[in-house]
Amino acid sequence: MTEQSFDLDAIDRKSHLDQALDALDEGDIDRARDQINRAARQSKSLKDYSITWIADLMSFIGERDGEQAVEDALRRFGDRTLADRAEPDNDWWSVPAEVRSKVVTRAMLSNFSEVEVEADEEKITLSFQCGSGGWLIASGAYQGDEALLTLSESGPRTFGRDTLPVYCAHCSVNNEMQAVESTGQLSTVEHPPTRPGDPCVHHVYREPADIPDEIYLRIGKRPPNAEPVA
Repeated sequence: MTEQSFDLDAIDRKSHLDQALDALDEGDIDRARDQINRAARQSKSLKDYSITWIADLMSFIGERDGEQAVEDALRRFGDRTLADRAEPDNDWWSVPAEVRSKVVTRAMLSNFSEVEVEADEEKITLSFQCGSGGWLIASGAYQGDEALLTLSESGPRTFGRDTLPVYCAHCSVNNEMQAVESTGQLSTVEHPPTRPGDPCVHHVYREPADIPDEIYLRIGKRPPNAEPVA
């Protein structure tokens, strides 16, 4: 058996980002740029892996136990991690729409998306090629013999659509349904893509009253401004 030698000094002891910062301190711009590029590639690879992992687990739950079980799993996550948005200090509507749009945009940018922004008197519209759910759709993950689950029981968790890719159900369940249940109001209004290459669109309304009633109805919620039931 041939004896092999290993260069233990070649094993990184620090993250690429930390190495980039060290290079900047030393004035080595080229090495800093290289380490930043390495960090970005590594982060995207880990992000893609995690998104696929989550979507495959959700598919397994839905295929084995039914689509309601997918919603139940998402609701458990929301109950455990998103309950603080009902706290008074986290009042989404207490800050201008421009500030709220920045919050949403930061999340999309960290997901390796580029965001287009439009505004009118009623709302700010954010359009982007989603780096998670949209990336799965564009990559063909919902097609073929090993396709991820596509929800087909039309209702609130599909935004009232006939179908919805399983990963995108966190947008309806966590971001909209549970938001209304915990705060009485929607925060953002989401329109996931329906075809590969389509953008995901978020509407950030300037005032709660600007949100159309049908946006609440599509997730099975009573609009706040609806007439009381006789």
